[in-house]
Amino acid sequence: MSLTQPVRPPRRRAPRNSLNPDRILDAAVTLLDRDGAEAFTMRGLAQQLGVGTMAVYSHFRGKDEISDAVAQRLLDTIELPPGGSDDPRSELREVCVGVYRLFTEHPSALELLAGRPQRGDDAIALIDRMLGLLRRAGLGRADAAHTHVALMQYIVGSALWNTRRARALCEEGARDRVRARIAGLPSGAYPALVELAPELLCAQSEGTGQFEYGLDGLLRGLLGGSPQV
Repeated sequence: MSLTQPVRPPRRRAPRNSLNPDRILDAAVTLLDRDGAEAFTMRGLAQQLGVGTMAVYSHFRGKDEISDAVAQRLLDTIELPPGGSDDPRSELREVCVGVYRLFTEHPSALELLAGRPQRGDDAIALIDRMLGLLRRAGLGRADAAHTHVALMQYIVGSALWNTRRARALCEEGARDRVRARIAGLPSGAYPALVELAPELLCAQSEGTGQFEYGLDGLLRGLLGGSPQV
C-alpha cells in the first residue's frame, strides 16, 4: 500500500444486540430527511446505523416495510386537536396546519405519504377525520370529497414549495441574488412586480404564516353555505 494513500478509519459498529426497530426507524427518519426517499436504500440505512445490511433485515423485511413504519411514526407526531368540538371549521384548520407542519419539518413524510396516501391505519384515520369534519361543517357528500382533495393538494403543494425554496435559499448569497434580480427589473416592463416587490418578498419568507393566510381563504371559499345532503 502506498504511504501517500489515505487510510480510512474503521466504520463504527453498533454494540452487539443493541439494534431494535425503534433505533432503525430513528435512523431511517434521519436518512430520509437528509437524503430524500430516492436515495434511501437498505445499504445506506445499515451504514447510518453502523451495522451489516442483514442485521436490518432481521427486524424488517425490506425498504417498503420500513418506509411504511416511518410514515406511521411521523403521522403519530402530528399535533391534532381534541375531537368532538362545537366548531368543526376551526378543528379542521388545526388538522390542516398540523399536517403542513409535519411535511415541512420532515420532508421525508411528504415524499412517503404523498406517494402512498392510504398506507396504514393512521393515514386512513386522518382522511376519515377530515371528511367527517367537512360533513359536520355542512358540506354534502360530493363537496366534502372534493374539498378534502383540494385541501390536501394545497397542503402538499405548499409544503413542497416551501421546503424546496428553503433549501435553495440556504446557498450562500442566494437571498441577496433574488433581491438584486427583482430590484434590477425595469418598472416599465414589470410594473406590478416592481411595485409590490417588498411585500412579495416578505410574504414568501413567512413560511407557516403565509400557509395559514392561504388556508383561511381556501376554507372560507370552500366551506361557504353548501347544504348537507
